[in-house]
Amino acid sequence: MLQKNLVIILTLFFSIGAFAAKPADVDSLSQDFAATKKKLEAAEVKQRQVLSALFQINKKIKKIVREKGELSQQRAFLEMNVRNLSQKVEDLDSRSKSQRTLLAERLRAIYKLGGPSMARFLFSSNNSSSLERNLKILGIVASRDLDLIKNYSRDLKDLQVKRNALASRLENLKNIEVKILAQEKDLIKEQELKGTVLDSIRKSKYFAQNKMNGIREKSLHLNIEDAGVFDLLYKASFADQKGNLPLPIYGVVTKKFGLIKGEDHPYSLSHKGIYISAAKGTPVKSIFEGQVSFVGEVPGFGTTLIVDHGDHYYTVYSHAQDVQVAVGEEIKESQVLAQVGEAPQESNPGLYFEIRHFSEPYDPQQWMKGL
Repeated sequence: MLQKNLVIILTLFFSIGAFAAKPADVDSLSQDFAATKKKLEAAEVKQRQVLSALFQINKKIKKIVREKGELSQQRAFLEMNVRNLSQKVEDLDSRSKSQRTLLAERLRAIYKLGGPSMARFLFSSNNSSSLERNLKILGIVASRDLDLIKNYSRDLKDLQVKRNALASRLENLKNIEVKILAQEKDLIKEQELKGTVLDSIRKSKYFAQNKMNGIREKSLHLNIEDAGVFDLLYKASFADQKGNLPLPIYGVVTKKFGLIKGEDHPYSLSHKGIYISAAKGTPVKSIFEGQVSFVGEVPGFGTTLIVDHGDHYYTVYSHAQDVQVAVGEEIKESQVLAQVGEAPQESNPGLYFEIRHFSEPYDPQQWMKGL
């Protein structure tokens, strides 16, 4: 009885499978898969746009932070100068008041000595030369005091003008700082908004990827004979192979991805790929299946090949020779594309290699095994 029931269940299972394998159901699955894949690609494009916008915003924020630091230093310098000038103004003003007080006391003394007393002072001289000397002394004293007061007044005005000019510059700097702070706040708000949008895009990508995986699992119960549909559903994508891609050549990585410091200059340059040193004539192989989209000379990189792997992923092979493929040709993984040629700008022959998604370079060492 148990065996009979099992036969019935298996019969039902296979009949359901046969029913599920109808062309209409297969077409529906493939259309759903293709539509979901397009959504995933659209989300990739949007994510790239948002990331690019965030990169620009970060650059602007970095510039604003630098400007804030420079303005802060300028303001501190101006504030110190204003304080120093204010102190000088106070000192000159105090000295000017003291000199005026001293002059007033001298004038009062001369006034008291006026009339017969002054006459006695002037004419008490024994001779005309003494009289002339006394008159000259009085004149020099009065003239010197007057000049001192004039100089103090002139210096005081000059210092006040300088202090006012510095105070005006300081006020302008403060206004600029206020504007920069407002710009920074706006940029931070925009950054947060785009960050929220980016999270939404990533979730959309996650759900689309899960849906594609679900369609693949659902298709396992179907008897798919159409090779095109099978390739659509099960053909491996470049992104799925991250960390497991083969090497384009066997050699030693002498220049890594990222910032590198030049040997003949102190500057750091962005290296968007890796340089693998290898003997001239070493076969250069494609790391994944795809289609050749470019073969030609690139200034500074010699003969260069670009392979399109689908989903906007590309690999770049430079410093090649004896190219064995043509533009538009479909190629397989590990197919020989060319040979390692001369690299005049490098100390040893080798291959310059890049992985790009859209135009964004990725570190090849994170994508390939054995590096």
